Amino acid sequence: MRSFGADTRMPTLAVVLDLIRDRGAVSRVELADATGLTQATMTHAVRKLMALGLVHEVGTLPTTRGTPRRLLGLRPDACHMVGVQFDLYSAVGVVVDLAGNLVAERSLPAPGERDPDTVVAEFAEHVGGMLDDAGLTAAQVLGIGLATYGPQDREAGVLIVPMPTPEWAGYPLAETLAAATGLPVIVENDATAAGVGVQTLGGSASSFAVVFMSGGIGSGVILDGRPYRGVTSNGLELGHISVDALGPECHCGNRGCLDGYAGPGAVVASALADPELSRRLGLGADLLTDFLAIGRATVAGDPAAAALVAASAQRLAVATVTLVNLFDVGRVVLAGNAFADVGPVYRDAIQEVLDRSVFMRDVHTVQAELAGDVSRAAAVGGAAVVLRNLLESPYAERRTAAAK
Repeated sequence: MRSFGADTRMPTLAVVLDLIRDRGAVSRVELADATGLTQATMTHAVRKLMALGLVHEVGTLPTTRGTPRRLLGLRPDACHMVGVQFDLYSAVGVVVDLAGNLVAERSLPAPGERDPDTVVAEFAEHVGGMLDDAGLTAAQVLGIGLATYGPQDREAGVLIVPMPTPEWAGYPLAETLAAATGLPVIVENDATAAGVGVQTLGGSASSFAVVFMSGGIGSGVILDGRPYRGVTSNGLELGHISVDALGPECHCGNRGCLDGYAGPGAVVASALADPELSRRLGLGADLLTDFLAIGRATVAGDPAAAALVAASAQRLAVATVTLVNLFDVGRVVLAGNAFADVGPVYRDAIQEVLDRSVFMRDVHTVQAELAGDVSRAAAVGGAAVVLRNLLESPYAERRTAAAK
């Protein structure tokens, strides 16, 4: 059965590579069946991946008639990429191989409200440290993917919002980190990166939505195996959908945004307004640290904390129904640091609302689940986007070969 959209003419090399990664050893016939394309077309794509040194034959599959099918698999050590996911409150770096295996990882200092020059210098230092940990040189790495909040100018490699301080707006983020490390750098939306990370870590369902929550709420959608980008890759801002037309004005310019009612900031603000709960949980650090403390208290059975999280989860669940109704996906994956401890509570609340409220519920089910690694999915996806971009460029052979 065809799993890619009816308007798909030719899968990118990245999509074929994702399928091989997900299925392990797979034949050209199976790949063609999965995409609905001819075996000749698929053979051409596979030949290109083999010429790049990313894929090789790993055995044969006996058939009842004719020549045994040749099975394809990845060469995990064919290339490596670096991913860094950061926001105001946290940062994590990873080095991954072609198969998505983590060969090095580090928790990095959170940017906080420090100036971007200082933060980028620290990132560069830790990237070098991770490569040392992995036994790699910069020449063996394809590049760095920076997964972070928006809005951003992905092509220019800059953030176009004055957060966390005005100096960050328009700062040459990709260019400065590239100069400090000697590696190409791309900037990617964190929620979109999380979706690519889910694919890379072994969940490349053709279409699914991501709800990403760390300092705030974001979302992304993978459609027919590819990230949905819109015009500027700044769409699907679930946290900035209005849930109250007469609500308070948000910094984004909208009113009554979901993030102000259901995001970590709203939960923490409510907790701080309760002196007893705030004292009991030792709140008063940064937003994400406080939210994680509330989440741990919820899991431990604290009724006041649990009530705040339940209210947040219900509001997020209703908004997620809208996301599912818009894109008709069958799967919603939760990712981001905010789900580290309390993720199952959000997952179950979202599942309950999806089951009773999704418009197409009588046609197909919609499954809510946690990413395999909620805290690293976006960093892994940032790394994977580096390779995806190269495979979709006319210089794939030249740049991929240079990193071997």
